[in-house]
Amino acid sequence: MQKKIQFELEGETYEVGVQRSGDRLTLTYQGKSYSVSLLPNRVESRISPPAQPRPAAPVPQGSPPAAQAPPPASPPGNVDSSGALYAPMTGVIKEIKVGPGFTVEEGQVVMIMEAMKMDIDVPSPCSGVVAEVAVKVGDTVNASQQLMVIQ
Repeated sequence: MQKKIQFELEGETYEVGVQRSGDRLTLTYQGKSYSVSLLPNRVESRISPPAQPRPAAPVPQGSPPAAQAPPPASPPGNVDSSGALYAPMTGVIKEIKVGPGFTVEEGQVVMIMEAMKMDIDVPSPCSGVVAEVAVKVGDTVNASQQLMVIQ
């Protein structure tokens, strides 16, 4: 019988199907299966990595069109040289804690997103003043979509 589990890895949440047969696990993620061998008396397991990077999560039907993604040089959740803060993952904006003119500190939660039925804090990666908020509560955003500008 396959069970579903959720876990967080480097700030991203994943849901995988897990089926066990003796010392072997079969993990299913986004339609692909991965074989894992459990080793006796050891903490780590051998995991066969996916052959290709995982695709972006699909946007729910009925969602508004997505804004243009930023250039690839800007890692998700970071501020680029223009001060733009980008979404760390696809989700829905649940709460915006600051507005234009607010002073923020590095690490301060500036908004909360909901992704996979979980609240995700979006912290400010730098100190500065909020110049613009590009989204509103209820908006569906894609990973790497601009959320606000901090200068």
